[in-house]
Amino acid sequence: MALRARQVLSASLLLIVVMVILYPTTATGTVILSANYAQAPIQTDIPGEGPRLVVVKGVTHLYVSFSEIRIHIASEGNDTGWLPLTFQTNSIDLINLENKSEVIMTSPTVPAGEYDNLMLSFANATAVVNGSTIRVESIPRSLVRESPFTVKAGSETNLRLRFTADYRALNASKRVFFEVNPTVE
Repeated sequence: MALRARQVLSASLLLIVVMVILYPTTATGTVILSANYAQAPIQTDIPGEGPRLVVVKGVTHLYVSFSEIRIHIASEGNDTGWLPLTFQTNSIDLINLENKSEVIMTSPTVPAGEYDNLMLSFANATAVVNGSTIRVESIPRSLVRESPFTVKAGSETNLRLRFTADYRALNASKRVFFEVNPTVE
């Protein structure tokens, strides 16, 4: 009888040890990056009329791709703690997001925990302006935005990114300036 009780106790302790060892690897959640788009209003001064907000017309598509997407672990220093997110998005059309449910990427194996920043690095940008496709330079090429969020084991966290594109330099230097504001849903 004493031998059987020890075996049950040993098996229970072994099970607890295995759970403690394996729990961190199974404590993951899903991070979904989704986006919406806006065009930055451009204020111009028209002689005789004064200041006016102008909308750039003719830009029907704005394709962007990313070379890197990272999130930062809140408890780590600024130079460390960056966790790369895997993504398989070739490029997205920011202007016509409704065709793709606004989802940029889904990363299902993010360790549960607290995060405080998001980093995006743009690889390429192409605009279709008045029917002509032109390669544009995204400014900045890489950006970091503060956005505290929590990833819980077994759940989804949706980070919605608002991309605001400023086309003032489009004709002169083929540049598009981005402002990205993340919110957690």
